[in-house]
Amino acid sequence: MNGDVNRRILVIDDNASIHEDFRKILGDPAQSESGLADARAAFFGDGPESVPDIEYEIDSAYQGEEGLAKVVAALGCSRPYALAFVDVRMPPGWDGIETLARIFEADPRIQAVICTAYSDHSWDEIRARLGRSDRLLILKKPFDNVEVQQCASALTEKWNAEARERERIDEARAAEREARAYAASLATANRALETARAAAVAAAQAKSEFLTNMSHEIRTPMIAILGAAELLSDAGLQEPERLEQLDSIRGEGGRLLSILGDILDLSSIESGRLLVEKRDCSPRTVVEEALAAHAPAAAKKGLGLSLEWGPSVPERLRTDPSRLRQILGHLLDNAVKFTESGAVRVAGSMEAASGGSQRLQITVADTGIGITPEQRTRLFETFTQGDASLTRRHGGTGLGLALSRRLAHVLGGDLDVDSPAGVGTSFSLSLPCAPQAQPAPEPAALAAGTLSGRVLLVEDTAATQRLYALYLQRAGATVDVASDGAEGAAKALEAQRSGRGYDVVLMDMQMPVLDGYSATRRLREAGYGRPIVAVTAHALAGDRERCIEAGCDDYLAKPVDRERLVRACREWIGRSVPPALPRVAPERAPTDPSLHGT
Repeated sequence: MNGDVNRRILVIDDNASIHEDFRKILGDPAQSESGLADARAAFFGDGPESVPDIEYEIDSAYQGEEGLAKVVAALGCSRPYALAFVDVRMPPGWDGIETLARIFEADPRIQAVICTAYSDHSWDEIRARLGRSDRLLILKKPFDNVEVQQCASALTEKWNAEARERERIDEARAAEREARAYAASLATANRALETARAAAVAAAQAKSEFLTNMSHEIRTPMIAILGAAELLSDAGLQEPERLEQLDSIRGEGGRLLSILGDILDLSSIESGRLLVEKRDCSPRTVVEEALAAHAPAAAKKGLGLSLEWGPSVPERLRTDPSRLRQILGHLLDNAVKFTESGAVRVAGSMEAASGGSQRLQITVADTGIGITPEQRTRLFETFTQGDASLTRRHGGTGLGLALSRRLAHVLGGDLDVDSPAGVGTSFSLSLPCAPQAQPAPEPAALAAGTLSGRVLLVEDTAATQRLYALYLQRAGATVDVASDGAEGAAKALEAQRSGRGYDVVLMDMQMPVLDGYSATRRLREAGYGRPIVAVTAHALAGDRERCIEAGCDDYLAKPVDRERLVRACREWIGRSVPPALPRVAPERAPTDPSLHGT
């Protein structure tokens, strides 16, 4: 082959001199001049010599079997012959017709010339035996060099033309396949885009509905709180009416705080920063507290509210009681909200788990409207609600169940739902039962007058200053107030130098001028060794550690109710220490886990 042009020729003849003559006539430069004239006169006859202008690659076989073997080998190494010159009579093996029949089976693209001086076979017989004539010529002996050159040139060019055509056809087919594949990929991409677009539209609509509901849920308690506050300023308000408005403020404020807490908790879970404080607690007590909180709403609708507690349920369980209470609160909210008649039943029992262990299962079942299969598929998704019309009628943010399932997962458990058609809904919360620690009594409520000591409250919000100061003063403490970290650090150091140091410093962590972290570090570096308790709205995982690292002895997450605030101060006032040498990190004593922010 010369480049991409195939000029390979196979000569099959039992006469060795014929091979030499073909090489000479077709211009094989390796062929010598000797014997050419005699051979040409004997085989090709007399005629003028011509010099070929095409370079061929010529190979030889002396029997039909050898010729077939060379054709097969050439195909195997991807160097096929373009043309074969085949003699008819080649005793003692196959004759030329049999040889070509087998060669055509092996290589249907090869061109062939039958060379013969006899009439052994008619053209019809040859065509019938070989089955085709489009690749075959017959040259009668004697023939001259020009005929041989013309046959070689025309037939090799025909082979190459067909090869080029096949290549173009293959390229066209490949291009067609690529076009079809591209069209298919475009169709797939379009379907994916359409699916994504539909999902985006649905998500946008869900978030729009969620924001609308959220706006309603936040504005409603705010309106009630502002209205109640305005009524309280009325001098003519009677005592029962005043108490009623105070109850309204407390209730709606708690509702508003719960909504904001759910939003923050969901964000914390999705970012992996939710703060969880596990400790030994009584699961039955937590359930009873949740039931008590929902008893007024159930009674208002005339619903029964019951608790069934299995005898095998452990008295103590290591979990986060506030998160458990939060889950139960959402489940009971939904049960009471969507049940018009009948009852809500809570049951606690033990269920077998993998590995031979057991899990606590708390079931909240109602006789309400139930949940359709379609609603179940998105019941625990964020920003979605089972039925928009029901949401408008009953209210709700659409976060409760999504948050509850995620909280269950954080606690090592799960939350599932069962809602047979027409018979209400049953939510099942399962929690792991960790090895029980030594039972400890639940902290008792603190009465007024339980504190005796000096407290420095460092807080920039005036309303919070007044509230926390009143809590502590009514408990018996003396309270001084600072409005930023710089003022607080200065007051604490001045009190220490005067010999009347504060028994505990309550330090807000986000303040103007100097924040609580910097103020605490300033105090510790100055040698301040008395207790500092962080009181902050930073309640994500890692925030407690950040406060302790800054030098705080303890951590309370806002909002802090009166009991927790007083208990924390009492805990640390008893541990107040004299001034110490300058230090960077404080020495911290163990504290009651119930004091930590949840």
